[in-house]
Amino acid sequence: MRFRHRALLGILLLLIFSFSVTSENASGQSSQVDDSRSKLVQAFVLVQQADLQGASPAQISLLANNLNLALHYEENATELFTKNITASNIEATKSVNLSNATSVQALGVASTAQTQALYGQVAAYSTAIAAGFLSALLVLESHRLNDLVRKMKLRRMRID
Repeated sequence: MRFRHRALLGILLLLIFSFSVTSENASGQSSQVDDSRSKLVQAFVLVQQADLQGASPAQISLLANNLNLALHYEENATELFTKNITASNIEATKSVNLSNATSVQALGVASTAQTQALYGQVAAYSTAIAAGFLSALLVLESHRLNDLVRKMKLRRMRID
């Protein structure tokens, strides 16, 4: 649990740092670099939602690694923008593709976690209802159980 929060916090800090460092060049950025940045933020939010919905730490770790790689591509695209626009666009496209794939994976993981939580709730409610029914039945029919126990004792006494 601690690892998940630290990993997501680290990614968030890297995103904030990335945005603060590159804000002076933002007016001249290409639309592909801007798109990669927005897709990265969207993927981060979806991974965070998957974590909040109860996804496993292994799944969140995999998604966080994908986000880190997409962030690396986006940072490369930002650095290359002034030097080589074609290379910048290629890196931005890599970031967009990986961010989109991570978003889809995060949605799937969140859906699975939500479904498992729902099944757990249904099982808990079913168990509670069954236990309530059985306890009510036991209370209402306890006099019959007492009679049954007495008859069994009488039979044992007769046999001996």
